[in-house]
Amino acid sequence: MKRSVSPPKRSYSRAFASNLSGGINSVSDSRVLNFADAEAAFNVRLDSGAMTSGYGVTATDIPAYYTKVFYYKYYDEYACEYKEWYLAYNRDDGKIYGGGENPDEWTETEGAFFSSAPSGVSYRLYGEDVFLLCGAEGMAVIDKTLRVVNVPDAPDVTSIAMHNERMFVTIGGRRNAVWFSDDLDPTNWNPELDEGGFIELEGESGRLNRAVAFGGYVYLFRDYGISRLTAYGEQSDFSVTNLFVSSGRIFADTVSVCGDRILFFASDGLYSFNGLSASRIYRNLDGLTENCDSALSCYFGGKYYLSALCDGGESLLIVADPRTSSAAIHKDINVKSFSPIVGINGETLLVCSPDSPVLGKLESGADYFGTEQKRLWRSGMTDLSRPEKRKLISEVYIDTRFDCTVTVRTEKKEKSFFVRGNKAVQRRRVNITGTKMQLEISAVGQVSVARPSVRFAVLN
Repeated sequence: MKRSVSPPKRSYSRAFASNLSGGINSVSDSRVLNFADAEAAFNVRLDSGAMTSGYGVTATDIPAYYTKVFYYKYYDEYACEYKEWYLAYNRDDGKIYGGGENPDEWTETEGAFFSSAPSGVSYRLYGEDVFLLCGAEGMAVIDKTLRVVNVPDAPDVTSIAMHNERMFVTIGGRRNAVWFSDDLDPTNWNPELDEGGFIELEGESGRLNRAVAFGGYVYLFRDYGISRLTAYGEQSDFSVTNLFVSSGRIFADTVSVCGDRILFFASDGLYSFNGLSASRIYRNLDGLTENCDSALSCYFGGKYYLSALCDGGESLLIVADPRTSSAAIHKDINVKSFSPIVGINGETLLVCSPDSPVLGKLESGADYFGTEQKRLWRSGMTDLSRPEKRKLISEVYIDTRFDCTVTVRTEKKEKSFFVRGNKAVQRRRVNITGTKMQLEISAVGQVSVARPSVRFAVLN
């Protein structure tokens, strides 16, 4: 008589990645990460706890030779309302073009020329709203009729800070001095005690690269440090205090005022500065931001946008929320300039990219100039809190609204499944063994995945 053999009884458990908002950890070894922590997460947002589509760029009808666009709002005394102009720098001829929302109607502003994209700021000069453009060729003052008045004796401006009715600027050349205009007149740079002037700063912190008005002071960002300029009353009362020395070189174009703090990027990572001291933030991204050659940033809509070229030319876009400490990481989105537009009829963040003949609008959930993005989330190689024990990964559960590919791998084998979007949680049989396992979710285009999980048993 044959004896029946029963399969061994196994006790199964579920491991959930219930909240993905911890984001990516590019520093720690994959083997020490929790199941919900990602060793890779690109072109996705995780701030809601789910894996959703990240940021993309939608094409506009503005030609890309307009590398920088400025928004100029002025008050029309006759109409008793605010009106607006768009001012755009044309890289091909170095001229400034202006007009309404339709770029086809933009016309050249006679007399404004810059060899590279200028800095710009709105100002109320002699009771009139004007826009000031500054660069190596001096200053151009543009009024509401788009008439240009040049100020050729203005310094070679590389950055602008408006403080206490003066313009404070960093300049090209030696970059060892901060210049300031006359009180109530940013067109007067005559260095006299009762007009404009400059303050030279020497020392080991390097060149002066950026001036920022923040919290009642002017902060001067140097290659390797930050100084604070106190500028009230007479020039003779102006004073400078050195506050911070950085171990990494500060990328000047990444310095942005973000509400109650200043964020900036240095060669050793991201920093937050509160006006007195700077502290490292987003250390979990250090593995991605090493060896960066260039970087620039913009603060818009409560988010800090950082574009960088790292590791020999790989383009990286980080969208960080300083309030929640969340960050979305994007690869292959190449931004060469940001143009934030806070207009009468809404807000738009324009970007210039070498990948498109037109400017784009940076938006959440968008494609990249019409091309669907590859999106990825991958967990660490976890032992499911049972080190040295062999496991049977029997099933994977996925809640996805859009089509995606799910991959389960161990150190011995992997299986991939195509899962169609559905409102219900879906299950796929896996049946692979190993001491460690990893879950990967990838998609092209839109993605929305929540609470992925695996069912497993510990084998004897």
